[in-house]
Amino acid sequence: MEPAVTQSRETDALVFDVSPYMIEDGPGIRTTVFFKGCPLRCSWCSNPFGLSPRAEIAYNQGRCISCGACIAACPQGALQLAGESIAMDRGKCTVCGSCVDVCLSNARILTGRTCSARDIATRVMRDSQFYRRDGGGVTLSGGEVLLQPSAATEILDLCRSEFIHSAVETSGYGPWPALRSLLERCDLIFVDIKHASDQAHRRLTGVGNRLIMENITRTAQHVQEHGTPRFVLRLPVIPGLNTDPENMQRTADFIAGLPGRPEVNLLPYHQLGVTKYEMLDMVYGASDVPVPSPTLLRKYERILRTSLPECGCSSGGWQIDRTVSAVRAAAVKP
Repeated sequence: MEPAVTQSRETDALVFDVSPYMIEDGPGIRTTVFFKGCPLRCSWCSNPFGLSPRAEIAYNQGRCISCGACIAACPQGALQLAGESIAMDRGKCTVCGSCVDVCLSNARILTGRTCSARDIATRVMRDSQFYRRDGGGVTLSGGEVLLQPSAATEILDLCRSEFIHSAVETSGYGPWPALRSLLERCDLIFVDIKHASDQAHRRLTGVGNRLIMENITRTAQHVQEHGTPRFVLRLPVIPGLNTDPENMQRTADFIAGLPGRPEVNLLPYHQLGVTKYEMLDMVYGASDVPVPSPTLLRKYERILRTSLPECGCSSGGWQIDRTVSAVRAAAVKP
């Protein structure tokens, strides 16, 4: 039987996935809700399904058996056979989903569905036995959660009413009142620092970092005043783009000047999302960027730990609790 959910305000959210059994988005086993739509365009983004604020049709050519069922089903005539694959005219496509419904091999995927906050929270609570066993819970991610703050806050309220641990992942690029509403409702928040330079940040992501840095400072102040939520700054490690020593040191100096002792988590760059760009007929902007070496990660960690001796530093989402706990235990030893 589904867990009961009460007091919903029936706010809708546009999401592109609700993934159970995740271990990189906070402590324990988690269910991650991926909101659709993002104001940033990071060249290394691994989840292009979350960029557009509208639903889209993704096409996995490797699964396609070229049966032609989707061509016949499309009311707009947006599909046609092209060799061993099926080409889509996205200008004609209205994202009605007819081609997805008839696809025999699941080669076509509708990325983006409108769901009520109640339905999302109910889905999250299906796995509550796993959360309570190992300290897991729900993580709201994206895309960018701050683009849909009403739905996000309602989901957090509903999960809190059932004592579900909640985390939020955000770029920090959004209005402070929206971010504050999430801080007042979640147990853990991750905010990214992608580059310390406003100019470089704009070049790499399409937006400057001033609003983000202001929101990070406000978040640190909020956490210091209220003692909650747990605050983790996430630093993506993108070789050649944000790993020069000057940026590393500027980032560490900024964190050192924040109120309290926010934790730091390094996120090594990967290329696991490349095929998703192909599925959306998009060009991946970081194809020539190498995966960071263990040597580079250790170098970054040394700079951060030297400048931030009392702020726990970990690498990779799954290490957060273990590494930070060990660092902080060592820091308080007499």
